[in-house]
Amino acid sequence: MLKKINIAVDGMHCRSCKTLIESDVESLEGVNSINVDYQTGECELEFDEEKISEKEIFEKIERLNYKVNSKGEEYPLASKNKKPANNFLIAIGLMVLFFSAYFLVKHFSLFEILSRLNDKNLSYGLIFIVGLLTSFHCVGMCGGIVTAYTAYSGAKNKKQNNLSPHFQYNLGRLISYSLTGAVLGGVGSFFAISPHFSGFVLLVAGVFMVLMGLSLLSEFSLFKKIKISTPSFIAKFIFSNKNTKKPKAPLVIGLLTGFMPCGPLQAMQLYALSSGDIIQGFLAMFIYSLGTIPLMFGFGSVISFLSGPIIKKALKISGVIVIILGLFILNRSLSVFGYDVRNIFSAPQTENQNNIIIDNENKNYQTIEMSITGHSYSPNTFFVQKGVPVRWIIDVKDDVIHTLADQIILHGFYKKQLQRGKNILEFTPTETGEIKFSCWREIIWGKFVIQ
Repeated sequence: MLKKINIAVDGMHCRSCKTLIESDVESLEGVNSINVDYQTGECELEFDEEKISEKEIFEKIERLNYKVNSKGEEYPLASKNKKPANNFLIAIGLMVLFFSAYFLVKHFSLFEILSRLNDKNLSYGLIFIVGLLTSFHCVGMCGGIVTAYTAYSGAKNKKQNNLSPHFQYNLGRLISYSLTGAVLGGVGSFFAISPHFSGFVLLVAGVFMVLMGLSLLSEFSLFKKIKISTPSFIAKFIFSNKNTKKPKAPLVIGLLTGFMPCGPLQAMQLYALSSGDIIQGFLAMFIYSLGTIPLMFGFGSVISFLSGPIIKKALKISGVIVIILGLFILNRSLSVFGYDVRNIFSAPQTENQNNIIIDNENKNYQTIEMSITGHSYSPNTFFVQKGVPVRWIIDVKDDVIHTLADQIILHGFYKKQLQRGKNILEFTPTETGEIKFSCWREIIWGKFVIQ
C-alpha cells in the first residue's frame, strides 16, 4: 500500500544536498518518489509500506548526516515553524553584530586589515583554512562515494593497498578545481579591460560571497535562496554512479566534482573570478582543493566521530572566513571607483598644491613625490595644474615585499613597471577633473585633481 508523508530534513546547505538525499533514498526498494526542497527543508515521500518502513527511510537519510523530524502529516515543518519568529530575530541579530563590529573596528583603527588581506600569502592561507573546514561538508556530501569505491577496491584487492582509488579521486578533484579556477581567473581578466566594468563585477562577486558566507553561517531562509545556478545533472550522475566498478571511475568522478552545485565551492569559484588573473585563479582553487584533501584521504579513520553538529560547526567557521574574503572583494570593488574602507572612514592623504615645484629651468615641470609603503600610496591625492607637465617621482621602499608595487597604472595614460628605489614618470594633464592611478590589480588607488 502506497503511503505519502511530509517530513522536515535539517542540515541541508545546497542543491547537492537535495540531490544526494533524493539519489540515495530513491535507490531503496519500495520508495516510489521523493521530492526535497533544500531551501525550506521540506521533503515529500511516497513509498510502499509493505516493502519498506518509515524508520528505514529515515535511517538512510540520517546516515548521510542529515536530521529527520517527523510526526506524520500534522508535523509543522521546520521552515514554516521558524520563519516568522526566528528569521526576524536572526535579521536583528545580524544588524546588531554588523554595527558592533563596525564600531569596534573603527575604534581600534583596524580598517587596514581589509587592504592587507590582499597579501597573497595571507589570502592563500585563509583559502587553505576554508578548504580544511569545508572538507567536513565534502565528507558529508561525497562520503558515500568514497565508501563505495573503497569497498569495491578492497573486495577486489584484499591483499593490496587500496590507496589508489583515494589518490585517483582526489587527483581528479585537484585537477578539476584548479583548471576551473584558471578559467574563471581568465574570464575575470577580460572584465578588467574596463576599470568600471571590473569594479561592477567585483561588487557583484563580493556581495554573492558575503551572502554565501551568511548562508553557511545562518539558517535564515533568504540566504539559502542566494545561490549560483549550476547544472544539477552532474551531481545526479556522480551520486548514481558511485557504485560503478570501472577502474578509472574515481578519477572521472573526482574530475566532475568541480562542477557540482555546492555552496562553499561556488564561493571559492567567485573568489577565483575576482582575482582577474589566470595564475591567481588557478592557485586559489588549487590551494582550496589542497585544503579539502587531508580529511577526504583520512575519511575512513575519521568517519566514526563525524556527525551533523560537527559538520555544521565547521561550516559556520568557514562561513565567517568566506564573509571576510567577500568583504575584501567588496573593498577592491570600492577601490575601483576611488574609494576603500580607509578612504571612507578617514581623510585622504593629500599633497597640497603649494608643495608642487614649478621648475622653470626644466620645461616647467610640476614635480611631485610619492612613496609606496606597506599597502598604500603616501600621499594618495595630488593637486596639479592643467597644461603643465607633471614629473612624478615614485619611491618604492625596500621593505615593500608584496607584488602590488611591481606596476602602476595611470588610467587613461599608461601602465609602467616599477623598480625598488626612485622611479620617474611623466605625463601632461590636458583637462580639469580627476585622473586616477592604481596598482596593476586595481587594489591600491590614488588620484590627481586637475585644476
